[in-house]
Amino acid sequence: MSVTFQWKQEDFQKLINDCPNEPVTPYIFKYFSDPHKDKLLEAGCGSGRYVYYLNSLGYDITGLELEQETVDTLNNVYPNLDIIQGDVKILPFPDNSFTGILSLGVIEHVIDGIDGPIKEMYRVLQQGGYALVIVPSFNYIRRIKYMFGYYHLMGIIKQSNFIRKCFHKSSIKYDRNERKYTSKSEYKHWNIIGNFIEYRLTKQQFEKALNKAGFEIIESVPVSLIDGLYHEFGRMFVKYYNLTFYPNIVGCWLNNTLSKIPFCHNHMHLCVVKK
Repeated sequence: MSVTFQWKQEDFQKLINDCPNEPVTPYIFKYFSDPHKDKLLEAGCGSGRYVYYLNSLGYDITGLELEQETVDTLNNVYPNLDIIQGDVKILPFPDNSFTGILSLGVIEHVIDGIDGPIKEMYRVLQQGGYALVIVPSFNYIRRIKYMFGYYHLMGIIKQSNFIRKCFHKSSIKYDRNERKYTSKSEYKHWNIIGNFIEYRLTKQQFEKALNKAGFEIIESVPVSLIDGLYHEFGRMFVKYYNLTFYPNIVGCWLNNTLSKIPFCHNHMHLCVVKK
């Protein structure tokens, strides 16, 4: 079982335009430098923006997406793109099918855990090929907040229908069986209280899972720092609108200061691995 998301077609062009500025893009060009040589897979392509972007640059890239409605929409609007329906837990490709794989914030949404999708990526990747994998980071600030019960308290507040009613918000429901199941994982899962959304991993946990599958870790870097500042400190230092983060002067200073401590406040963690 995996968590799926709905994408708005009207946001698609904005998402494509942002691709050159995304933190993963320099790594894509670094490790997949020849569009005529590499055969890529984006395992969990979501809106398909990177499939579109890289295809427009001449790359041979296939997008795999779990949500059939999203696949149908993309195939109707962009029939030239190679996007198919499938599950990252059971990739519908033979062994050694691709020279490179992108997994950009996907495997953390698999309730069964990240090991299955990582093994599948290893299987379909050619020997000597690279995979770029990104997951949410259980960074130092998040660990401190978790230790002091911040997330648990906020989870109770946000999931309380009484409190939601006081603020004139609609009631919500969550699956108690799903919550009980995810609590067995070694990884921290969000929401703390309520339906499962994603796992967040420490640097050590993520690297261990990749090594366990047989991958060699080439680079392991914190990314999405401004995003992390927004998520952990709120709108006091960073505004978010039109799918973009805008830090103020204090936010820029705080981001530069905290960035001196690796994995302090980053929202995501990128690993470049080799088979």
